[in-house]
Amino acid sequence: MTTAAAAAEQAEPEPVENRPVVVGLDGSPAALVALDWAAEEARTRGCGLELVYVHPGDRYALAVIDIAPQELADDIFDEALDRLASRGFGDLEVQTVLRFGIVPRVLLRESIGAPMLVVGRQGRGKLAELVLGSTALATAAHARVPVTVVPDTWEPGSTPRRRVLLGVDGSQRGESAVEYAFALAAARGAGIVAVHVISLPYAYPADRPLRSDVAHFERAAENVFDNSVHPWRTKYPNVEVTTATEYGHPAAILAEYAKDVDLAVIGGRGHGRVTGMLLGSIARSILRQMPVPVTVVRD
Repeated sequence: MTTAAAAAEQAEPEPVENRPVVVGLDGSPAALVALDWAAEEARTRGCGLELVYVHPGDRYALAVIDIAPQELADDIFDEALDRLASRGFGDLEVQTVLRFGIVPRVLLRESIGAPMLVVGRQGRGKLAELVLGSTALATAAHARVPVTVVPDTWEPGSTPRRRVLLGVDGSQRGESAVEYAFALAAARGAGIVAVHVISLPYAYPADRPLRSDVAHFERAAENVFDNSVHPWRTKYPNVEVTTATEYGHPAAILAEYAKDVDLAVIGGRGHGRVTGMLLGSIARSILRQMPVPVTVVRD
């Protein structure tokens, strides 16, 4: 029996989390967009929000513009609370927390035991790389809970598409993401679009396999779906699943599929002691390019 099959047989529906969804705020527009998504997620889960602002100095430090940490935090929280009220989330139970220290480390500590940590992603390109490196990348690489990274360009649709995009790589480290996606889709009445992307050697023209190799790659893809996805389809028969095999770079391919979904789910699949390597280069590329929120589920 495969690892995925054994997990599917043993898994039980988890109870509804009573702890709030944790949201990292820093006063940026990207963080406020992440707050919008987190508020809807909290309402769907039936829980509250914990808004966390981490001041990089110590408790008695003054900012460059001579604003005390508590005063700065109050301004950030007031803006967030006003935004929640104006968007119809004034009924949510909200906690505000001011902490001091290294931002990713504090957010990771605050999120322990929470159902999810939500952070924002600002823009693309080099700036996005810096932002990911300091907050989103570090939290996604180390968190013990699912981390959702929300791009600052995200806007809630008028009606949900009720589809979850699942990146499937066939690795054992990615099984937690598959399990999470199926449980989420079942709870939300959504379908799953499971995509396996094959990266070919540079010698292959136009990112397509040579004619003689097509069958080999197709069989490999079928094995990935049989081992990673099929056991969960059996456990969640009411979840509609569409599978697709593509050739190219995973980030670019998944970004195309993301145009028709509400959320993407990927595994962390990293290794090593360097922060970035704990997440994996493909996952980092996906976080930079996706137009929709991405939930990273590590094993």
